[in-house]
Amino acid sequence: MKHFLALILLSLVSVSVLAQRDATVTATYVYHASRNESRQQAERNAVNCAKVEALRKEFGTVLSGASATSLISKNNITESKFVSIGGEGEVNGEWIADLEEPQIATTLEDAGFCVTATVKGKAREITNNPIGFEAKILRNEPDLKYESTEFTAGNRIFIHFTSPVDGFLTIYLLDGETAYCLLPYANDPDGTYPVVHGKEYTFFSRDKYDEDESELDIDEYALTTEDKHQDLNQLYFIFSPQKFTKASDKFRKADDGTIYPRMLSWENFQKWIMHTRSKDREMSVQTKYIVISPME
Repeated sequence: MKHFLALILLSLVSVSVLAQRDATVTATYVYHASRNESRQQAERNAVNCAKVEALRKEFGTVLSGASATSLISKNNITESKFVSIGGEGEVNGEWIADLEEPQIATTLEDAGFCVTATVKGKAREITNNPIGFEAKILRNEPDLKYESTEFTAGNRIFIHFTSPVDGFLTIYLLDGETAYCLLPYANDPDGTYPVVHGKEYTFFSRDKYDEDESELDIDEYALTTEDKHQDLNQLYFIFSPQKFTKASDKFRKADDGTIYPRMLSWENFQKWIMHTRSKDREMSVQTKYIVISPME
């Protein structure tokens, strides 16, 4: 009987994997911000909540029962999190890429900003566990005690990374219009960075670099803002046990001599990641937001 039950369970797992599906999803969410949230934070949270709502409508949640979107605040940065009454849960799908730029309408109310966000994207049903890699953002010093998501223009950025499995990693930074490839480094002829399981990596530092690397090949980055306004950027950590190739991008040199990382348009990045993830079911993606304030 035990062998029979094991065979049934294996069959169910196989069916689940085969049943994995992609879908075009859309949703509108009205988000009422608290007084301590900036307009950028409120708009970002509205978009996040709209994406969660789109995934919930299409794929449901991991846990059954009543559910709601909760907002968790830490260091004045608010993250959206899907919770289920009676215990925490997650939506049963993942966002692959935007098909259209989010549509945002913002008004000012007595209690704070009211943001209506509409999103449309390509999403995938989750039928297996994503790879639980760890990516931490560090400010100014390549040490874990300097983990932060809040930066001032001119601050340096470092990444601490570790994975439970061998694989390949690419890191992109997105502003509202452009995707910048931070890893692999500019002089790397390959399209991805190979990672060994259990090993701790510190990226963008010539003080802490891997023994297999050349110090001169390591790119170091300082964050900037275009104007005297606070910028909200998004970091994409793209990891897979299968080798893949980064998007096609190019360098740009500003009139003042500043050399930017390899870049491509927001639209082309979304097309690339949608195509890449549709071909690689083992690929895991984490996105994290960073706030960059102008120098006072």
